[in-house]
Amino acid sequence: MKKILYICIILAICIGIVSCGESNDPPSGKVEIAAVEDIGEYKVVRSENASESEKASAVALHQAIYKVIDSVKITTDYNSTSKEILVGNTNRAESIEAAKGLRYYDYVIKNVGSKIVVVGGSDEALTKAVELFKANFIDTEAKTVKIPINKEGYKYTENYTMDRFTIDNVDISEFQLYNKSLMNIDEILPKLRKAFGIDITVEPDKMIDGTHYIILDGSELIADKYSITIENSNIVICGSAHSLPTAVDTFTGSYLDSLGSKEYNLTAADTLEASTGKKEVYTKDQLMTVLKEVYDDPEKIIIGEETNGTVNCITYKLEEYYNATCEYPGIIGIDLACYVVDLLHKTDVEWSAIICEIVDYCANGGIITMSAHWDNPSGNTMGDARCRGELGYEDSLEAYEQAFTDLLTDGTEYNAIFKNEITENARFLKALGDNGVPVIWRPLHEANGGWFWFCTRQGTNHTLDPKYIVGVWQYVHDYFTKEMGLTNLIWCYAPNTSSNVDNDPSTTMSTTYLYPGDEYCDMVGVDWYSSGNLEITDGDNYLRLTDLARKPGAITEFGPSGAILAEDRADQPKLYDSMNLYGDLYSLSKEGCSFAYLLTWGGKWGIPVMGKGEEFMDQEMTLGQADVKALLDALK
Repeated sequence: MKKILYICIILAICIGIVSCGESNDPPSGKVEIAAVEDIGEYKVVRSENASESEKASAVALHQAIYKVIDSVKITTDYNSTSKEILVGNTNRAESIEAAKGLRYYDYVIKNVGSKIVVVGGSDEALTKAVELFKANFIDTEAKTVKIPINKEGYKYTENYTMDRFTIDNVDISEFQLYNKSLMNIDEILPKLRKAFGIDITVEPDKMIDGTHYIILDGSELIADKYSITIENSNIVICGSAHSLPTAVDTFTGSYLDSLGSKEYNLTAADTLEASTGKKEVYTKDQLMTVLKEVYDDPEKIIIGEETNGTVNCITYKLEEYYNATCEYPGIIGIDLACYVVDLLHKTDVEWSAIICEIVDYCANGGIITMSAHWDNPSGNTMGDARCRGELGYEDSLEAYEQAFTDLLTDGTEYNAIFKNEITENARFLKALGDNGVPVIWRPLHEANGGWFWFCTRQGTNHTLDPKYIVGVWQYVHDYFTKEMGLTNLIWCYAPNTSSNVDNDPSTTMSTTYLYPGDEYCDMVGVDWYSSGNLEITDGDNYLRLTDLARKPGAITEFGPSGAILAEDRADQPKLYDSMNLYGDLYSLSKEGCSFAYLLTWGGKWGIPVMGKGEEFMDQEMTLGQADVKALLDALK
């Protein structure tokens, strides 16, 4: 039988029989290669059932060889020919034998009789094998194709972390990856392949009973905490949005290395709990001290804005605010209901991402305030947002009074709905406390009006006795502090501005009408949407509130309204810009008003839309995140 290969040129070049390292590197070592004299009689063959990647590899190799010998054809393994360059997992015995024992990143280039075999442990490895073949075995100048002539050929073998790995005696090859996190799978799979030498199938939807999983769980609510555990014979790698990437790196790196053997059976005894390092955040007392200090200086005020969006809401607001002002806001507001985070409709994975952002912001000196536009327990939203409408459907004072009584009575439908939501609020706020984050908590905001279900004015101008709304405040306060154990909240009572200082019924009641009592709040404020008339001075309604409470005060929401609110955002600076706001704040300071902070509602009411934000934040009076951090650092 005619010899297939004629050794035309024997070269001592750098090719290793077994090579370890990056498979993109050129071959190293000494292996004899020889030109294939009759290469024109060969066909490039790939599997009839090849993956798209295998097809692409076969085509790429064929095109490269075709530039040297244009008689070379490409076909599939459906038909057999005597002289073949087998690319990938063909049905030929030579391919099958060469592929034995290859792991994910491994590949082989070798000659077996009348076959030239190019095969990898994966599509990715095959791609690299073809690239190496093209770069090292095709000589475009000499118009020749060369291959290793030794028995083993050229074999690349990756140095994997583990040679054999089982979990409760189940081989890792039987596991799938289930991603219950916000991490990008494409960043994780290469690490698992390098650790175990196999591809891991990804389960995109939900876990199936009887299947084994590597579970990436991003629901940890403590930003620095992560763990690796065995649960129900599954590997659970758990962490927060911040710590889970470290957990994955730890698992595929130092954790496996620490097992002390390249063959290991993992069990529940191999649990790891660790921390990326807790970030230092100021205390509740330190925050309260700064709020009092700023409030006591009429020529200082912390400036910030309500955020919008959900995951990445802090990052979004920081970027937007900085682009408009060249400073970061000193305080950020977050609604825990339908206008921002919407806790009831978010998973713990999404909670974790938001909490991690908050921790970062506060560790850099920022302050967080939160409110909740709670869902209407009766469902009577009058076709508006979930927080609107009246509590109940019967339009009478007696019916509304009974509805609020039911709201606070265990066992009623209203109470069950309401308690479910405030429990989620408490769980989220407690998680922030567990991360060391104090929060200015502003429940029942603007309750002296008539536009939320929890307002004092209900239905056709029925005004509730203050005890009903105050009762809700005290109920939430006691539930949070006594039953849920929250200690990280600064309770802020914040009605709407109102000139109705005499509490005439059937309109927005005074700022003091629903004051819950000194033991139930730590600071006060007003929500002020200005028409350009310094409304908070009408009847001294803001000063009446601060005089009653004898606690720090703030402008807890602010925005232009009426004639000074533009229909088109681009026109807002023409009607009322940030320096107009500064002028109002300066005037108020001269009238005896002082404020710990001002929070614009954001969106069309915010500083970025008003314009002149950089000039506004450049004033001595206005304090951003860096200024707040300096005040907090001075307390340490």
